[in-house]
Amino acid sequence: MKKMIKILFVIGLILLFTTPALAEKKVIKWKVQGFVPAGMLFHETLVRMADKVKKATNGRLIFEVHPAGALVPPFEGIKAVSHGAYQAQYSYSAMWVGKIPVSPLFTASPGGMNALGMQMWLNEGGGLKLWQEIYDDYGFNVKILPGPPIAMEDFMWAKKPLRKIEDFKGLKMRMMPLMGDVLQEHGMSVIFCPGGEIMPNLQRGVLDAAEYSIPAFDKTLGIWEVCKYVMLPGIHQPASMTELIVNKEAYAALPDDLKGALDAAIAQSRLDEWLWMEQENIKAVKFLKDKGITWVTMDPETITTMQKWAAEYLTKRSSKDKNFAKVWNSIQAFSKTWYPYHNLYNLPH
Repeated sequence: MKKMIKILFVIGLILLFTTPALAEKKVIKWKVQGFVPAGMLFHETLVRMADKVKKATNGRLIFEVHPAGALVPPFEGIKAVSHGAYQAQYSYSAMWVGKIPVSPLFTASPGGMNALGMQMWLNEGGGLKLWQEIYDDYGFNVKILPGPPIAMEDFMWAKKPLRKIEDFKGLKMRMMPLMGDVLQEHGMSVIFCPGGEIMPNLQRGVLDAAEYSIPAFDKTLGIWEVCKYVMLPGIHQPASMTELIVNKEAYAALPDDLKGALDAAIAQSRLDEWLWMEQENIKAVKFLKDKGITWVTMDPETITTMQKWAAEYLTKRSSKDKNFAKVWNSIQAFSKTWYPYHNLYNLPH
């Protein structure tokens, strides 16, 4: 009996000292769905982010990456993560416009802030806190970690140069909300269609012109084979934000050190992938120039007119939606302090 007690005591000591060590080595795997097909630029951004998470956590937290639609249809991602169907979704907030009408403003405000301005508003102007509050207010059980920003998009690809407002009239254009709503309000023909339908619609003449994304992404779309002119600046999306939305229970279940490591990895990715995508843009512009693509800077009057239209539209939307007003007013208030400083300390090249 005494021998048995001694054996049990020794076993107890072993378990006491080894259990924490075993717990520390436990690997947690999260399913994470992206918002584009595998092999495309923004999917590679997610893959790079997953690698940073693995390194920061010493392999204790693994992102099992899935392309758009692999787990649920793309526009159902926030609902699926909220319900715990999988742990995280890499996305951009405008995807949820059908569920959260104000959500596009956390991706981009037409005529508004560039990538640096967006980061300042989110971190220093209360934007991130407001972002979380809005998702909570609509009943989604998710925690937002801001992802890498995306630089100014190409405003429009077309088969002819478009410089003046009159040049756009009569054209059938693909433009996403909110700028698409702005253009429609001013008599332009806008067709809302997913990215996969852009090329066939251009080839069949259903579309005369289309916007999609940044040069590095548009290159992979092959739009340059049909349209030879790119209009700038990207008034509709001077910058875009991505997001990692995480199921709140999955996040809460992480040990505190893993929470810190995850937050740090996503913060690092927010900077690194932003700069990496800019480098890919530089390469893409060279590629497109070699293919004979021409960049067209729209007339100053066209740019200021469209910016004015956008501000008027967003203000009108705000009068009908308290959450829209809350976000739009926050952006405007921050812009009044940010841009006088930004413009003062800015060297033209």
